[in-house]
Amino acid sequence: MSRTLAEAAAVLWPAPARVMVSAAQPTTSADEWTLSYALLPGADDPRLAVPLRPRAAAAAVARSQSAAGSTRAAVRNALVAAAFRTGVAALLLRGRLVVTQAHGASDGLDAVLTDLLGEPVCLGIRVGPPRANRKPVLQVVSRGGRLLGYAKVGTNRLTDRLVRAESHALTALATAEVGEVRVPTVLHVGAWHGHPLLLMAPLPVRRAGVPGGRRLVEAMVAVARTGGDAVAELTAMPWWERTSAQVDALPVGEVATRLRAVRAVLAERAAGQAVPVSAWHGDWNAGNCSVVADAVLVWDWERYETGVPAGFDALHLALQTRLGEGRATPAAARAVLAQAAVLTAPFGVTTDAAGLVAAAYLYGIGTRYATDDQDGAGAAVGRLGEWLLPALEEWAGQTGRQAVAVDAVLDGEGH
Repeated sequence: MSRTLAEAAAVLWPAPARVMVSAAQPTTSADEWTLSYALLPGADDPRLAVPLRPRAAAAAVARSQSAAGSTRAAVRNALVAAAFRTGVAALLLRGRLVVTQAHGASDGLDAVLTDLLGEPVCLGIRVGPPRANRKPVLQVVSRGGRLLGYAKVGTNRLTDRLVRAESHALTALATAEVGEVRVPTVLHVGAWHGHPLLLMAPLPVRRAGVPGGRRLVEAMVAVARTGGDAVAELTAMPWWERTSAQVDALPVGEVATRLRAVRAVLAERAAGQAVPVSAWHGDWNAGNCSVVADAVLVWDWERYETGVPAGFDALHLALQTRLGEGRATPAAARAVLAQAAVLTAPFGVTTDAAGLVAAAYLYGIGTRYATDDQDGAGAAVGRLGEWLLPALEEWAGQTGRQAVAVDAVLDGEGH
């Protein structure tokens, strides 16, 4: 994981700057200077690099080390921030990310962001768990500790595409009618050493997480409506064409063969069944939204799509919540199929079509994971043959009578 962080930092400070992760401060010459970052939660598995100076900026970055989804988490974050503000953290945390530059050099992305925002900035560098779409997300703060924005920069073909997609989505949604939903404001779209760069204003997040309830559902419906109000058969939707092309482009192997078999069943069962066509956020999960007094704050729009079956966001949230409670198992996918009618009803999906839409969602998300090679990146969700494909194949083989037995299957597994 420290290698991942070092690679991300090397994108932000390319040569001739030098980047290293070390337990000790490296030796520098008289004409060089260094930026030092402490690693949280620790040097063995760093997810966040916090600048040690100035202390006000360090405290601001450290306060965001984890989502404040509970009072305990909020208190923990406040204590960690206090440790950086007083300098205690520098004594307790030994691991360092160190960036060495020549005196007078301003070749890093922090210098570019300083020019864009009109004041000196410091960066908090966040990297996520192993996955194909992992990229650095930068918290941009003033030297006095004021949060100025968030920046994303691509590092490869996949993450370049996602950063560009989020830039386009946020620009389009800025003028869309989305009810209570608040999306980040784009401050700058540009490039950094051949990779796309996106700078966004921060949302006023106080607590992350999904409390559920009517407002959350209404927010998802509002996003869905940005895709229009048409109805169509599954195979006539733009989503079907895009997803089919991705499946056909997969490397020859078991996963591709099994996804194509599911696709054939979906196409057969979709005949004569019209469902609402909509948009979706594409990755609506507990870490990407916050319901506050007067708004539903939603970020990470890099997977936003139009021309998809209605209800996908609710199905995705249900699946991600299940996956977050434990490892990827067929029970998580079966639960989405079992709850399909309730989850998709607010989006105008009929009870008869709900199972089809849920199966289409699982087929689509499986195709995404396979296309991105999440398995190769070490993500558990990428091992489709262990959890998602068995559940989909069970659905594909069910008769109408067998379909009602899903709840019994779940009960038998302790869910």
